[in-house]
Amino acid sequence: MATTSCDVAIVGAGLGGCFLALLLGRRGRRVVVIEQGPSIPSAGADFLKPPGLRVLARHGLANLVERHGLRRDIIRYYHDGDPIRECRFPDGGFLIRPYKELVELIYAACAMEGVDFWFDAEIADIAVDDHRVEELTLSDGRRLRADVVIGADGTKSAVRQALGIEQVTMPYERLLMRVATVPLTASVAQLNRLYFSSDGWLAYLYPLNRDQARVFVGLPPEDDKEIFEDGIPALIDELKKFVTDSSDAFNVLQPASWQRIKVSSLRVSAYHKGNAALLGSAAFACHPMTGMGMSYTLHDAEILADVISAAGGDAELLDRLLYARYEPRRHAHRQLIDYGDALAATFRDREAYLAAFRPELHIHGVAAAPAEMPALQLT
Repeated sequence: MATTSCDVAIVGAGLGGCFLALLLGRRGRRVVVIEQGPSIPSAGADFLKPPGLRVLARHGLANLVERHGLRRDIIRYYHDGDPIRECRFPDGGFLIRPYKELVELIYAACAMEGVDFWFDAEIADIAVDDHRVEELTLSDGRRLRADVVIGADGTKSAVRQALGIEQVTMPYERLLMRVATVPLTASVAQLNRLYFSSDGWLAYLYPLNRDQARVFVGLPPEDDKEIFEDGIPALIDELKKFVTDSSDAFNVLQPASWQRIKVSSLRVSAYHKGNAALLGSAAFACHPMTGMGMSYTLHDAEILADVISAAGGDAELLDRLLYARYEPRRHAHRQLIDYGDALAATFRDREAYLAAFRPELHIHGVAAAPAEMPALQLT
């Protein structure tokens, strides 16, 4: 089978992969995105906080993604039923938009820039020579050669494994998560509310659109087995112990279908080798309590687009620029991961959680993109 050549191959068609493909396509690069699934992935967060919204605005996408999204400016936090603090977001607040809808908008924009997407494309082999990815081989025999390869293929990244980059994955073993999509009720439409209990439970309720809401429940593993074997009435009885201002939601939980999701942190020893780099959850993963993962990934894609464009096909310059401009992102991500760890470890204790809570990280992100990107150093 013939070999296809391109400037940049991106493995993974999630938010980071699609956004990077769009930025590079706009700059005239030949981009191929490889996605093992039949379509755009559906699993991901529904929130874009101010740093991520600013990235999209810089590239003319703000109006597009906000058109059918919901703007919110307050999250209220409770412990054992009592309000303990509010987090207020300035300048229009944050945006709620279902993850798949958001990514599909960016995917559609990619089509206008000539980006090529290969769906149902499972990678069979990644040939690496002297820390450089030479060729990608798919299970159907197709081959792809690219000057630059981006692994945006999730926590089990095939690109990361081929490069031999070490990872440390830490599951949050004391907190299992369940999620359901339910009809929207008045209390959930009014305000985003996040509830914690001293028994190690949490519940987050927020509107998804004008008709639906999302409900996340976190609970100790031993409780998860007991509750979901006994059925939803037992779950509602437990929620009634600490969920106070959202009691009208109990009526819509009875017929809900609850999906179990795994939550882990992920750290890696490097973000690139030679002509290949990692993006999104292939590079880092933090606890969803931070709410900043997608915003950080958008900014990372922006940096990668600048670096790849500035390198202009020069392999040595690309390596130097990735080291100088992209590897430092590990420090910002490490701060965010540590912060998520702290929140997950303290939410059972009201005072400890309040002491760990950092409004500047929740609202702005310590590593939020500045208004103007610093100039690239090409020498």
